[in-house]
Amino acid sequence: MRVAAYALFAIFLFVPARADAAFCKTGETVTLEGEIIIPPVIDGGEWFWPGKFAKRPCQVTTLRGKGTLPKECAVGKRMSLTGRVLDAGIVTLEVASIRCY
Repeated sequence: MRVAAYALFAIFLFVPARADAAFCKTGETVTLEGEIIIPPVIDGGEWFWPGKFAKRPCQVTTLRGKGTLPKECAVGKRMSLTGRVLDAGIVTLEVASIRCY
């Protein structure tokens, strides 16, 4: 999948990972927040933000969602995402809702 290639290039995305931020547990539903510092990767009807996304309570490596992103989701804005954590070799937040402000 194209996302795996992009994930290899990204070192840090949004906020630097803290040493004490453990990876989110597979199957959990979590809400993460951060700043948008690069645009997402758009692939058909899906979008991805590869890189390390860390914030309380845990961290993931990739954000993934479907559909159209809100127009407010632009570089320099903040966002809050809620979704389920998946792990298929890359810890991913499967985003169910997103809010950019």
